[in-house]
Amino acid sequence: MMTDRQMKKLLALVWGHRLFEAEEAIAGDGASVRVECPGYGSETTEGDGTAEEEPVAPDFVNAAVRYGEIVLHGGVRVDSRSSCWRTEGRMTDPGFDGVAFHVVGERDRVLVRDGRAVRTLILSPSAKLERLYEELLDEATNGSAGCAEFFGGLEAVEQGQILSRLVADRLRRKVVETNAIHRSLGGNSWDETAYVCYLRSLGMGNRKHSYEALARSVPLRCFVRCAGDVRQAEALLLGQSGYLNVASAADPTVRQWQDIYLALKKEYGLRRPVVSWSGGTSVRPSSLPPSMLVQAAALLTQTPLLAERVREASRGGMQGLRELFGGAHPAGISAEKVDLRIINFVIPLLTAMGRAAGDAELQDRAVALYEEVAPERNRYTRLWSEAIDLSSASDSQAVVQLCTEYCARERCAECPVGILRMVRLWKRVRRNEK
Repeated sequence: MMTDRQMKKLLALVWGHRLFEAEEAIAGDGASVRVECPGYGSETTEGDGTAEEEPVAPDFVNAAVRYGEIVLHGGVRVDSRSSCWRTEGRMTDPGFDGVAFHVVGERDRVLVRDGRAVRTLILSPSAKLERLYEELLDEATNGSAGCAEFFGGLEAVEQGQILSRLVADRLRRKVVETNAIHRSLGGNSWDETAYVCYLRSLGMGNRKHSYEALARSVPLRCFVRCAGDVRQAEALLLGQSGYLNVASAADPTVRQWQDIYLALKKEYGLRRPVVSWSGGTSVRPSSLPPSMLVQAAALLTQTPLLAERVREASRGGMQGLRELFGGAHPAGISAEKVDLRIINFVIPLLTAMGRAAGDAELQDRAVALYEEVAPERNRYTRLWSEAIDLSSASDSQAVVQLCTEYCARERCAECPVGILRMVRLWKRVRRNEK
């Protein structure tokens, strides 16, 4: 059985793409209705526009519905049940003033807004259509192999349009995160922002929050004061991370780190953050925090003020950036890890800086890097590489966005691939019925 949120998304898909017959939409008060135009999807949301946030604007705008003898124009709010708008949707918010119709699957309550009953349309999509949607939801939790196969059969132009939208969505989300960090640090220093974002980019999944907490616990000025002493930088990061807690270490290097850390912790008045580095047994040794932190210490010792250094390095394209990140550590860093720093740190940072300064050239330079970086290799790209040729990080980032933001969250009714697949499957069903 679908949840209210899943049903809401299905009804929005059915409404927006007119996947219903005239008799499947009726007025709650018995008036005759005919949908002239379902309207256009509204992008307005509260906050950063992530999928989990409830809209504070109509789900659709500029809709036109013949209601009795007149045609009414306005916005449309969609819910699985009419009571959901009251209990979950901040019904009195001024952002909903433009709502002309409330489209619901079930009218379980008569709503009143501004002293007047809300006009309600009860939408009852075909049971076959609901089953198709439930099948897509079930498939999404198991890797969405069917969507990968469907996508592989699309024309190259259609594929390109969808991939472009997905990579743009992913970059937008990362820029929102970068801007949030910038604001939380006072909004004055891009170097502070770059430092926190850089350490955050070392982690994948939930681990990035631990890296961010670590960065916030050691102010950037501490690395500036290290004055090129890499041992101090290593001791700060490893000590704050909890890797120097062993009372008696046999390794003289570890003992040296311990002594340096205890002295610096007292001098700078540091408090260790509560962080967790558990990430499962599939994590490679070279990806474990101690190794990553030693590499980070080497870079921060050479270049504590990262923002301008990254901007300048980007003028040399991939070569300049690979020299910056790959050449900082004596043992070197693999090209794959350098590419991940470019994808997860450099591109969002430069884009955010460019937008803040109104620098279109910097933004274009940042986005162009996607095409120069090799595609990532992970479980998502392995699945989709059988359907399409992933030629660059632009393609792999689009696939990661698709799998993590849509498939993993069962957002099939909002996914560009899921929507197209649903619409075409349903049209095929209707043709076969005639």
